[in-house]
Amino acid sequence: MDKEQIKTELVEKSNDILEKYGEMDRVESVSVMNMAAKTVFLGSLKVYNEENVSKIKRDLKKELKGYGELTIRDQRVVPCCAPRFVNISYNISITSQIS
Repeated sequence: MDKEQIKTELVEKSNDILEKYGEMDRVESVSVMNMAAKTVFLGSLKVYNEENVSKIKRDLKKELKGYGELTIRDQRVVPCCAPRFVNISYNISITSQIS
């Protein structure tokens, strides 16, 4: 599997999960960090309805754990001039060779 294909799949799966719970934000892209022994994919989602946070994290874990070592974190964000939200971020470390 190549990096671009993985990035596309991660964006699609993230957006499907956000849509499933009626969240208005969409994921545009996933970042990639290339290291000597592994490749790490970094993604984040904005969740405006706090009641959806645990469900979205559960679905992310279910959908993304097959790619590699998965870490999911969340942080509440309270901007001064916009609605507050929870930022859910994930990173997936893949140690096998991908192109």
